[in-house]
Amino acid sequence: MNIAIILAGGKGERVGGDIPKQFMDLSGQMMLLHSMKAFSESEYVGNIQIVADEAYREKIEDAIFEDGDSPIAEKFLSFSEPGENRQKSIYNALKDIGDILGRDSIDGVIIHDAARPFVTVETVNDCLLALDEHDGAMPVIPMNDTVYFSRSGQKVDELLNRNNIYAGQAPEAFWYDKYLAANEELLPDKILLVKGSTEVAIMAGMDVAMIPGDQRNFKITSTEDMERARQIIRNE
Repeated sequence: MNIAIILAGGKGERVGGDIPKQFMDLSGQMMLLHSMKAFSESEYVGNIQIVADEAYREKIEDAIFEDGDSPIAEKFLSFSEPGENRQKSIYNALKDIGDILGRDSIDGVIIHDAARPFVTVETVNDCLLALDEHDGAMPVIPMNDTVYFSRSGQKVDELLNRNNIYAGQAPEAFWYDKYLAANEELLPDKILLVKGSTEVAIMAGMDVAMIPGDQRNFKITSTEDMERARQIIRNE
């Protein structure tokens, strides 16, 4: 069984508004539900765990169960508490799903940001299918721009080979037992320094495959991103 972990604990203040961006309306539906759709439709995902502050859980449940027995409602498992940073939120969810379902019953986990509403079923499936031969998998986008390295941030020190540079996206999939152990190795303090989900796996020596990413699978972080997302939906 594979479990999806959807991270919806951020404040999303750069978008503006009275509530975090992941709970805002995006063309008639909560953004979080857009981001969960592909996981609910994937045959390889058994359940969905959501990391969200308790203050928003009733609002989330109302949105999930508004349409009755929807695929999202059928796969929704439970909520986890947001942590001190993104990786601690992931760790909280890893612990919770193990407590609820039993650690031995979970094969893989696939982690996604609630602010990435255009992830596809194909991307979800490709990540999970890659676990047949790897410890983890993540979608990446090749770097098209010229990339420079600077130690000071004020002058160029080195030109990097963009053919070897990739931008990582979400979702990221991992074997549950190995990834949980990798996170536990970083407790209590080192986990707070982690910036990306795959960083933990790399530090633990896990084999993480790269699969083709999707330019539409962008993370909404600004009002311009929100308008771009609405325009995409209008044009569909």
